[in-house]
Formats: sequence, C-alpha cells, structure tokens
Amino acid sequence: MPTTRNLQASILFSLPFIGYQPANISNGQPALDASNLVKQTICSPPFKWPWNRQYFEYNLDADALTQDFEIEIPTFNYLESAWLIDPTDGKIKEIEVKKTLAAESSVQRPQSIAAELQDSDDDYVTFRFNAIPDRAYTLGGYVQKAAPAMTSPASSWAPIPDALSYIYDWGFLAMLSMITKDARTAVFGQRFVSHLLGAQDGLTALQRNIFIGDWLTILTAPERAQMAVQQGTQARSAT
Repeated sequence: MPTTRNLQASILFSLPFIGYQPANISNGQPALDASNLVKQTICSPPFKWPWNRQYFEYNLDADALTQDFEIEIPTFNYLESAWLIDPTDGKIKEIEVKKTLAAESSVQRPQSIAAELQDSDDDYVTFRFNAIPDRAYTLGGYVQKAAPAMTSPASSWAPIPDALSYIYDWGFLAMLSMITKDARTAVFGQRFVSHLLGAQDGLTALQRNIFIGDWLTILTAPERAQMAVQQGTQARSAT
C-alpha cells in the first residue's frame, strides 16, 4: 500500500475543526509532538501490522555456550513472533515471546525468547533464550519496526499507508484539540480509538480494554482538571 501523505495534509484536515488556530507556532510545534505521539501509538504494542512487519533470520552458534545473541536489526521496535529450525531434521517449532528472561545454565532446546537489550544506537538487539541452545538452530522471527520520527510538516506518515489516514488524521486532531482546549477532544479521540481498534485483528479483550482505558484517561485529563478548578472556585465563593 502506498504512503504519500505527509504531516501538512493532516494539519490541513484538522484546521477547520479547531477554528484555524495555528498548528505550527514554533519550529513545527505543537504539530510535530502531536503527530509523533499518534504515529508511535499506532506502531507500538499491542498493534501488529503486515505493512510494518520485518522478517529476520540468524544462525546460532551452539559452541558459544550462551543464552544471549546479539543480532543487527536497525528498525527494531518489538518482537512479534519467533521460531527455531532444527539443523538435524529441518523441523520448525515456534517459541514463546517473553518480556524478559533470567539467567540459566541448563543446555537444551529453548522454549522461549526475549528481547533483553538494545544498544544506544538502536542498531543491535540482544535476544535471550530461556536456556543455552543445545544445537546450532536457526532463529527466525518477525519484528514490528519502529516508527521514524516526524521532523517537519513535510515529513511522511510512513510506514503507515495512505489507506489508514482515516485513523491517524483523527488521532492527530484529538491531540491538537486537547492542546487548544477544545471541548470535543474526547469525541475526536473516541473516533480515533474506534477506527484504530476496528482495523486490528487478533487483539484480546484485555488488550483492547487496557488501550481504551489508557486513551480515555489521557483525553479526559484536561477536562477533569478544569472541572476541579471550577469546583474549587465555586467552593471558595460559597464560603
């Protein structure tokens, strides 16, 4: 799917909704922060996208006698799935993806893997198995790539395809309207969340509920703060 739209297109989409208040006040702000928050949200867990998926393969060295293997994956965001290919018979078996794993001295066929460390330049990822591999397996897997930062209104929404502009435009509008203290922020945010979840397959009910709860908290925080100020003012006036 093609990606041709840039941040400026989303700014033009949003301006009528926020009364043409400027979205580029100083050095691209607040538009840049708003767009990067939305882009990172779409490209981060729990969301998995075929257009953002990258395959990798790595031949393990069984003589290394270590759980940890450093692999070059410059665009790494998070590990989606992984499997091991047995060098003796070619059989493939999926292994479980964990958040982190402890040190272990046993030598056997690994059953799980975790992205344990990432270097400061984001070029290499250290993957840890739950045990020291007993053979020179081939590790295969899919990662979801990190979203490149928006640095100017001319920045592309890549890797997000144009076909999903109906998602990020509403997310961008929700963030801008929160900055401009528009009363419709929650409405715009709910539309963003609805479109985003509607485009995703395979999310569990728990993942959906956590994401919805987090976004509603963010979008309603300014409204709750304003209500608290009003209630405090009313209380002082009544005394």
